[in-house]
Amino acid sequence: MNRIYLCLAHMSDAGLEQKYIKEAFDTNWVVPLGPNVNGFEKDLEDFVNDNNNPSTETGKLSKRVVALFSGTAAVHLALIACGVQPGDEVCVQSFTFCASSHPITYLGATPVFIDSEPDTWNMDPDLLEEAIKDRIAKTGRKPKAIIPVALYGMPYRIDRIMEIADRYDIPVIEDLAAECGYRCRAD
Repeated sequence: MNRIYLCLAHMSDAGLEQKYIKEAFDTNWVVPLGPNVNGFEKDLEDFVNDNNNPSTETGKLSKRVVALFSGTAAVHLALIACGVQPGDEVCVQSFTFCASSHPITYLGATPVFIDSEPDTWNMDPDLLEEAIKDRIAKTGRKPKAIIPVALYGMPYRIDRIMEIADRYDIPVIEDLAAECGYRCRAD
């Protein structure tokens, strides 16, 4: 029986990973802080902002980057950034990991689970829109955020989900943990 690994960890041919691990131990920066994390945040921030996109109001870079210790923490902070509070509802796909829905309940909000489409196993955009209409009809309020998940690295239909989110003016928190990142698209 052959094993098929879904995500193989691999080292670069140059062995840079071991160099940086040794450096972290040698400088006693083993906790999730230090110059390597600061450098990573700065490099990613520069890349995201392309150094040419200052906010017109502040003159500062328009996007900030923060490295966190877990994807759950990232979703939690993104929900806070979107203004989610006790009593709010947040749409999240039903077929996912608990890290996508637990931060909703940490804030006293309620997850509204959206079933999957058969092709990707990810959030079904048609069912998402039905759920939004249902919540507005039943509660008089739209959901506070939408969290689609790139489950097992399979992309979801973000164009369609963003079209729906834009129509109802609902921010989208993209759970890309399987893709190694989170984005809050609440521009």
